[in-house]
Amino acid sequence: MHTLTVDAPDVSRAWLEACARLSQVPGKKAFHTVVRIADPLKEDAHLRTELDRVRAARSKDPLYSIDTVVNTLFPVALAATCSTHEELTDRYRAFYPRLQEVRRNTYGTYFGRLVAYPGTPEKPEPVDQLARVIRRLAKLRTSSKWSAVYEAGTAQVTDDDRWEDGPQESEAVIRAAAVDTQTLDFPCLSHCSFQLDGATETVHLAAYYRSHYMFDRAYGNYLALGHLCAWVARHAGLTPGTLTVMAGCARLDCTQLELDAVQNAVTTPLFRLGA
Repeated sequence: MHTLTVDAPDVSRAWLEACARLSQVPGKKAFHTVVRIADPLKEDAHLRTELDRVRAARSKDPLYSIDTVVNTLFPVALAATCSTHEELTDRYRAFYPRLQEVRRNTYGTYFGRLVAYPGTPEKPEPVDQLARVIRRLAKLRTSSKWSAVYEAGTAQVTDDDRWEDGPQESEAVIRAAAVDTQTLDFPCLSHCSFQLDGATETVHLAAYYRSHYMFDRAYGNYLALGHLCAWVARHAGLTPGTLTVMAGCARLDCTQLELDAVQNAVTTPLFRLGA
């Protein structure tokens, strides 16, 4: 089994190193990969410009823009106009049904699952998972009892906060077992887990993808998760920390010429393949 682990200071370096290493693996595919990014909102402007150009140049199998990928997971522009998390949730939920009319959003969007997770027959109201995470983290921030919040498995999302001051996870689930019966496509992202470092009042985010297409989606996914972590941290009164992205299977879905074009646009030695 081929695997890889990447530690990088920003999104651009993390993405490029992961892609470069995948390009050297037979089949350009690896399992149980880990990409850890110290500052998931920081980019290299030259790499991003060239990556946007290469993606837009595809005449066959066109790709969504990176900004479109980002907004599927976190609506950056909308969030910038909202002063509270409740305002963002209300406004997003208001036009969520229209988003689902678009074919690619038939099953919903990632952010929709975070703020409007499908209810149950007993409790049909959608659940705002991010609001729950923010409440838990804010409460734990002022408590000396717990210094970290650890991940645990979650079988079903509810709106029950009776145990929110315990050491359990602050986790947001994407997959809805009763809805997501398809074997392909949405959702590739399974869940997000937020950990609080009480000593530094920093919140870190770990995300798990069952499958990750590195050229098509990963760069935008990394940025979106960075925005998500920053949003949660801000409204919980914390500092955003690192992002760790795990993938059950990561695939390099581009040609070597496309990867070389992006690589050659970057002059910093750290970005050179094999450096």
